[in-house]
Order: sequence, then C-alpha cells, then structure tokens
Amino acid sequence: MSIADLSLEHFLVNNRISSEDWEKAAIEFDELKAIALDHEAKVTSLDDAASYLAKILQKCPQVHSVRWRVKDPAHLIEKIVRKRVLESKKYLTINTENYTEIITDLIGVRVLHLFKYEWMDIQEHILAHWKTEEAPVAYVRSGDEGEIVESYKSNSCEVKNHPAGYRSIHYVISTQPTIKKVISEIQVRTIFEEGWSEIDHKIRYPNFSNNELISYFLTIFNRMAGSADEMGSFVKNLTSEIAFQELKIVEINREQELHLSKIDEINREQELHLSKIEELASELSNEKDKSKAKDSKVNELSSEIRKLRANSQTRAYNESSISATERLVELAKKIGGNNINVNSATKFAAMHDDILGGNSVAKFAAMHDNILRGNSIAKFAAMNDDILSGNSIVKFAAMNAAISGGNLTARIAELKADDLINNSAAKLAAKQSYISGGNLAAKTASKTAAKTATKTATKTATKTATKTATKTATKTATKTDKKLISKPSSNEEGSSDTEN
Repeated sequence: MSIADLSLEHFLVNNRISSEDWEKAAIEFDELKAIALDHEAKVTSLDDAASYLAKILQKCPQVHSVRWRVKDPAHLIEKIVRKRVLESKKYLTINTENYTEIITDLIGVRVLHLFKYEWMDIQEHILAHWKTEEAPVAYVRSGDEGEIVESYKSNSCEVKNHPAGYRSIHYVISTQPTIKKVISEIQVRTIFEEGWSEIDHKIRYPNFSNNELISYFLTIFNRMAGSADEMGSFVKNLTSEIAFQELKIVEINREQELHLSKIDEINREQELHLSKIEELASELSNEKDKSKAKDSKVNELSSEIRKLRANSQTRAYNESSISATERLVELAKKIGGNNINVNSATKFAAMHDDILGGNSVAKFAAMHDNILRGNSIAKFAAMNDDILSGNSIVKFAAMNAAISGGNLTARIAELKADDLINNSAAKLAAKQSYISGGNLAAKTASKTAAKTATKTATKTATKTATKTATKTATKTATKTDKKLISKPSSNEEGSSDTEN
C-alpha cells in the first residue's frame, strides 16, 4: 500500500502501535503522511548519495563489504511516533521542514570487516573524507571489557551499552550532494555481529520483540557471535605471529647464510695467508741455506785472512832471522879477522837459521804457548835463569859445537893460532935466531913462544867468540820473547797455521 492510500488504522495495526502510545505521541496523522510523502519523493536521490558513500568506503583496505539502504517512508513515520512516545526532545518539534536534519539515518551505510581491531583503520578512513556531526558512539554488550573497550575510549569514542546486545560503532556524517545537506549514518561492525543482528531483527520483528524465551536464545546467539569474533581475532593474531616468526626465521637463515659466506671468505683468506706463509717459509729456508753458504764463504775468507796474517808474521820472523844471521856472520868476521873460514860462518848461519828460521817460528811459538800458559811467569823466569845463568856459557858453547859440526870457537882459535904461528911465531923465531945465532935456546924459545902464542890466541879467540855468541843469542832471544809476549794471540794463530 502506498503512503497516499495509507490509513491511520492500517498504520497502527501494521506497526503494532497501541491507541495509548498513539495518544502519547501527540502528532497528527496527516503531518506524518506529509513527512512520509516528502521523503518518498527523495528516495531516488538519497539512494544515489548512499551509493556514492559506499564506493568511497569500499576503498579502505580493511573493509570487507559495504551495504546501504534509504529509510522506508512507512518505517520513518513509525520511528517518529516511537521517539515521541519516549519523549525524545528533538522529535517533539519535527515537521516536513526539519525532519532531514533531525532524523540521522535516512541514509544508512553498514561497513563490515572481519577482525575486531580493524575498526581503527576504518575510522581513520572515514574521518579523512567527511566531517562528523557528533562524536562516534561505540555500542557494546553489557559485560564487555578489556582491550577492545579501552581502544574505543582512547580513540575518542563514546561507549554505550546497547540493551539488545548490539556491538557496533556509529558515525553521523553530513554530505551535500544537492542544495540541501543530507545527514547519513555509518555503522561499522564485524561480519559476525552483522549476521547476528540480521537474524535478531528478522526473528524479533514484528511479532516477538517482547518474548522472553526468544530473547534468551538470541542473547546466547549474541554471545556466540562475540566468541566467534574473539576466535577470529585470535586466529588472525596467530597467523600474524606465525608470519612474523617465519620472517624472523627467513631473516635468521639469511643472516646465517651471510655468516657462512663470511666464514667461507675468512677460510679462503686464511688459506691464502697460510699459502703465503708457507711460501715465505720456503723462501726463508732457501735464504737460510744461502746464508749458511755465505757464512761458510765468510769462514773460508776469515781462515785465508788468518793464514795471510800468519804468513806475513812468518816472513817478518824470517826477515828478522836473516838480519840476525847476517849480524852473526859479521861478528864472526870481526872476531876471526878476514881469514875466518867461510864454511864455519855458513855453518854458524845454518845453526842460527835452524834455531830462528824455517820451522823455528812454529816451534818457538809452541814453546812460548807452553811456557806462557798456566804459571807462565814462573816457567819463563825458570827457563831464563836456566839459560842465562850458571854455566850457560858452557852449555851454549857445547850447543854451538854440536850444531856447527866441529868447534867453531876452536876453529877460530886454530885460525888465529895458525895466523900467529905462520906469522908472529916465525917472525919471533927468526928474530931469536938472528939474536941468539940459532942455538938450542933460540929454538926452545921459539917453541915456547909458539906454544904460548897459540894458547894465548886460542884463549883470546875462545873468550871473544863465547862472549860475542852469548850476547848475540841473548839479545835475539830477548827480542823474540818480547815480541811473543806482546802479541801472544797473533803468534799462536801464526804457529797454528804454520804447523798446518
């Protein structure tokens, strides 16, 4: 039946309004029909406005689905009567001019989402596109508490308990697609709440709104819907946690692969370093072998230097020995005159050379080494005392006689005697013969003179030769000892090399 053909009686019966409530509403039926007819004329434009709102809301990622409706004219006037019976102040002055501003759900949009906490993202989307006429209202079931209720309060929502147990958030916004401003209501709820509310409305109205048994089971159903919301949120959080853990596992695996890659790189670098160390060790070993070879060469060179130094010292001793030999020969010549036997001088030189030259340096050095080690001063003093004191002259003379192969002193004496015999004795005899006339006395005197001259010459020559030889030998030995004492290390090296 159309609004134009609607009668009061039919209206009261269809909407279960008692005559008492009608009287209490205190409004003329014709005025109600006028409001209903005006609204009926605007249904098409309001439907377009609702579709536009739904399209904008659907762009929010957290929105599962959007439903809308334009209020039916018969339901509109029934709501006016009910609100007036409840003595709602703003409905007491309602008329055809202001009903669009007083009634806020002429356009109703329901935004459905899957999980409870997604409402906050949807609210942010709504406030980004429209201005609200009043603060959002969050309807909860009696007994609801906890984090979800606190989240409503912390996001500027007014929390109210709904008598029928509805859970929903209502936003009243204003739009103006034409000249007149249009008030719309957006209801945000989960799919489970929407399913329960649709079943509840379908069963309760119009005949069982006050039935206690129906209300009891619908309340149980409401709690089941709430538990379904909780379970849905729990599963959602569970999947989020699992996804987070999987991401952590992936990140850990990636980091582990990175660490393993770094370990492999470190191992490669370590292997490279070890190879370089081995190469350097091999080179160092080769250098060590070369160094040993160089050390061997250096030792050979040092040995050659020592030998060269020893040879140089040997030559110095030989030159000193030659000089000493020459001086002895000259001394012998002075003692024996120009008639000294050359063979004797040669033998004497050979004796001197055998003593001081040839291998004498090594022998003398060995002797010096033996004397100067240990109690060297006492040994040297004893040797010097034994050589230069006592009957050293006799020993030296005996040594000289043994070395020279025939007493050099005697031979010099013989030479001297021969010279005296051949000259002085003869001359003395001639003079004696000349004076004495060649008698026996003269001969006897001649013989006596000859013997005396021979003995005198022999004694003189022996003493002179002994003193000279003793002085020469003593000076030579003293000089040699001084050199050995001042440079014992050089002599030892030299003697060692000479023996080799």
